[in-house]
Formats: sequence, C-alpha cells, structure tokens
Amino acid sequence: MNANKEQAEAMLAAGLRDRLTLRLLRESGEAPEEVMGFHAQQACEKFLKAVLVMHGLIFERTHDLAVLFSLCGSRQIQVPAARDALRLLNNYAVRFRYEACPVPLIDESETAVLVETLKDWAEQEIKRLS
Repeated sequence: MNANKEQAEAMLAAGLRDRLTLRLLRESGEAPEEVMGFHAQQACEKFLKAVLVMHGLIFERTHDLAVLFSLCGSRQIQVPAARDALRLLNNYAVRFRYEACPVPLIDESETAVLVETLKDWAEQEIKRLS
C-alpha cells in the first residue's frame, strides 16, 4: 500500500468516527447544536484532507474548511459542496467549541447531507486514485 493511500484511509477513518458521533448525537434529540456542529466540521475537515492527501498534496496544519476547499480548487479537485456551507461550519471548530451557540447557524438535516456527500466523495476519490 502506498503511503498516500494509507494516510488518506486513516483520515477517512477518523472522519467516519466523527460522522458516527454526529449521527448518535442527532438521534439523541438532546445534543447541543455546538457539539453537533463541531463533529460535523471535524468530519468534513477529515474527508477533505483525505482527498488532498490521496492527491499527494502537502498542506499546512489547518482546521479551516475554506482553506482546504481552496487547496482542492488550486489542483482542480472538484469538491461536491458549497464553500459558504463549509465556511459556516468553521465557527464550530473554534468559536463555539467552548461556548454555547447563541442562535442556530446550521440546519441539522442539511449539515448531515453535507457530511454524507463529502464522505461518499472521499471514499470514491480514494478508490479511484488507488
């Protein structure tokens, strides 16, 4: 197995854990939005990074989804998500990590679809480039 694939699969697995956590939190019906937003952001971040790694890109350590989106664009990697939706999730990585979210910034259902879309895309890209 090549090093890129191994690292990409590790990123994908980490994203899948955040996706599972998000699903369990949503199913509970009791989870704070900022906690669900955090795990959605983390899952999306890891799925984007898995694809970047699989393409052999080296990048600075970042949690900024807009930066990762731009890196994909710089290599003509088509991300099946809107930059603005990803940018909105950035708030949950830092801003609301240790404080309550005063008003809902995301729609739970739309965010779940975004996470699923990026998961499917990352899995397809890893398979395609293997």
